[in-house]
Parts: sequence; C-alpha cells; structure tokens
Amino acid sequence: MQDEEIKHFLTQNFGLTEFQGLPDAESEYLKHIQLLLSKKIEFMINTDIEKLLQILYRIDVPQGESDAAFDLGEIKKISFKLAERIIARQLQKIDYARKFYNK
Repeated sequence: MQDEEIKHFLTQNFGLTEFQGLPDAESEYLKHIQLLLSKKIEFMINTDIEKLLQILYRIDVPQGESDAAFDLGEIKKISFKLAERIIARQLQKIDYARKFYNK
C-alpha cells in the first residue's frame, strides 16, 4: 500500500511514471525511486526552479533541509539530497495518516 501511495505522489507532483520492474526489497525500491526523482529534480533546477520550490513548500519539506541541500553546491548532490528529503517527508505523512486513521 505504501508503495502505491509513493508512486501516486511522484506521478502527480513530478510526472514520474517509470515504475516497471522495480526491485522487491524496500531499500532497493526506495533507492531506485530516489534516483528517478533526483533526475527529475535536476531537470527542474535547470528549467523551472520556481516550480520545484513550490512543490517543496507544498509537501512541507522543512526549509532548513532544502537550504542545506542547496548549500551542497553541486547540482547532482542537491537533487539527490532533495529527493531523499521528499521521499522521507512523504513516508512520514503516510505513516502519520495510517496511525491517525487506525485509532
């Protein structure tokens, strides 16, 4: 269920649709998703950074975390770190929603 929620989020916000043939292990799955997302973020940094910043704000990635990512300087490092933070934030939201609705 969590995998489907992440896929929906990434498709809706970033237009990612390359989810076929993903590894079964959750950690490998998340690494694969992070790589796909980081490529999309890198593209957005180069073409539409304002849209990326709006997405980060909307999904509630803490500003300190996004600022720290941008402070890394190199675009590949920035995009990879932002992808990590976006996925972590979405997993937090999913976990919170499950706990809230299971009570």
